[in-house]
Amino acid sequence: MEKLRIASTRLQWMVIIFMLLTPLAIVISVLTEEWSNLLKLPTGIALDNSKITGLGLIAVIGLGSLTAFSHLVAFWFLYKLLALYRQGVIFAAVNVVAIRHIGWALIAIDVVHMIKILISGPILSYFKISSPYMSAGIQIAFLIVGLFIVLVSYVIDIGRELKEQDSLVI
Repeated sequence: MEKLRIASTRLQWMVIIFMLLTPLAIVISVLTEEWSNLLKLPTGIALDNSKITGLGLIAVIGLGSLTAFSHLVAFWFLYKLLALYRQGVIFAAVNVVAIRHIGWALIAIDVVHMIKILISGPILSYFKISSPYMSAGIQIAFLIVGLFIVLVSYVIDIGRELKEQDSLVI
């Protein structure tokens, strides 16, 4: 149990570091005006940097922050799960919920990214930051992992319920 507590503590510190680095990367992209890196635009789409002011600037930063925010949500749920492990709570209903939240957060990362790809063109062209374009993309890496984690959480929950029922039998 001590190994789990130590490992969970170390991993929580790593998660905190990534949670701090995520917004820092956005701030650096904004300060260096690396808008293409922040938005992850399709190849060939040029931005008019002179038009990125006021509401257009807020739109660019907002679009660029969508995926990062979904990563932060996943990190937060991972942090909470690691806190449970650090406290010695391993096979409990609260763990299953935490694992399930991580799975859904990973699914949300790809869904948010796909939505961001879809809405970036119309929003940027509305503010005349780029020429009009429409783009769609499919992201499934986090989606597959997230679905697998949600499935595993259900299996763990069934195992937990069976163990509880078994402990009630005399």
